[in-house]
Amino acid sequence: MHGSRSGLRGACFFVRQEEIDWVEAADNYVCLHVGADTHLLRETMQSIEARLDRERFARIHRSTIVNLDRVKELRPWFHGEYLVVLNQGTELTLSRSYREKVLAALNA
Repeated sequence: MHGSRSGLRGACFFVRQEEIDWVEAADNYVCLHVGADTHLLRETMQSIEARLDRERFARIHRSTIVNLDRVKELRPWFHGEYLVVLNQGTELTLSRSYREKVLAALNA
């Protein structure tokens, strides 16, 4: 996958799937979070989800996909939701509609 990094218009970066920590929707774009960097792609969540390895990545919210290898812990949250805490400390919301699938993928 390739995209431009925030602040570097016109630059093209190549990112291997295993480098991606998580993906978030941003209007008509998706943001690939790779370590401290964020790469912007003009693509939909549905199309990026179809391109990612289903064994490694899971949708945890309508606007968030996470690399399961980066998940450090799950914390119960409000109304059946969970906080997904990544290795580097990022906290993301696991919505109820994706909960069972993600818990099964993580064997939690």
